[in-house]
Amino acid sequence: MQQTSLTLRRGRISAFVRGTVAALCMAAGAFALPQLAAAEYPEKPVTLVVWSGAGGALDTYGRKLAELLEKEAGWTVKVDNRPGGSGAVGLSQIVTQPADGSNILVLTGTLTFGIAQGLIPFKVEDLRLLRAMQSEPSSLAVLNDSPFKTVDDFVTHMKENPNGLKVGGHSSGGFHQYMLYQLMKQAGFESGWIPHDASGKVTLAMLGNHIDAAMMTPSTGLAQVKNGEIRLLGVTTAERSPFLPDAPTFKEQGYDLEGSIWRGIAVKAGTPDDVVAAIQSAIDKVTASEEWKTFQQEQFQDSPDWAEAEFTERVQKDLAEQA
Repeated sequence: MQQTSLTLRRGRISAFVRGTVAALCMAAGAFALPQLAAAEYPEKPVTLVVWSGAGGALDTYGRKLAELLEKEAGWTVKVDNRPGGSGAVGLSQIVTQPADGSNILVLTGTLTFGIAQGLIPFKVEDLRLLRAMQSEPSSLAVLNDSPFKTVDDFVTHMKENPNGLKVGGHSSGGFHQYMLYQLMKQAGFESGWIPHDASGKVTLAMLGNHIDAAMMTPSTGLAQVKNGEIRLLGVTTAERSPFLPDAPTFKEQGYDLEGSIWRGIAVKAGTPDDVVAAIQSAIDKVTASEEWKTFQQEQFQDSPDWAEAEFTERVQKDLAEQA
């Protein structure tokens, strides 16, 4: 009987210990759940790395995006301008940081031109391209007091005076220089190129008579385009833009020049899917807001709204054509 009683007591003690341990584990789990919930993205302030200098069209887009991510999604956001190397400096800032979504690259279609020409020493696969949010054509721009009224006027002068004008724009080897190169090939003239690390500096250079003409997006000199201080000789759209009904296209003047440049966001390759989903959800809130829609209209921007799959496919296609 003593042996049986001792065995029963040991069994009760063992059951009590197991029950106590189980209860403690459940309590620990209950305390841990709020901690897990609190770790949802973003855990800390997010940095938008703008790969151009302050004051240009990309910077304007990046700063409005930061403002609306705070307002619509409740994030804390700072903007970090990293100009240089046709975007390579800004891209380097992203790929050397952890793939946790805390650094988001604000970039343009110059990405593919830069990679194709070896100016950007990275690959498309180094990024997850999340959303293209703006699209805008290039244009041949001069000051209103310029003697050039049409693209033909500009071309005739360049043929008669090879490299006779100072022509510039944003970045070396990017979209706008490519558009100028296409015009040069079609029309048969030569021109140099004066690059600027921020599109806003292109407008200042033209206003200061440091350059005679520019290939640039209309929003680069938006105020001056609107008030007539800058004249657009030709725009690279298939038809006249509803934003610029008085600006002729290159095509209607006999030049087969068409194209646009996108602006969007990307993160480092390897960023987890749940983080990407949280970023996409925040962007959806931004693009649904009336303030964003008004901003796009005021800035003369089309809204492609390509999400990751379509965005990546289009960029890879562009790169294949430019390589």
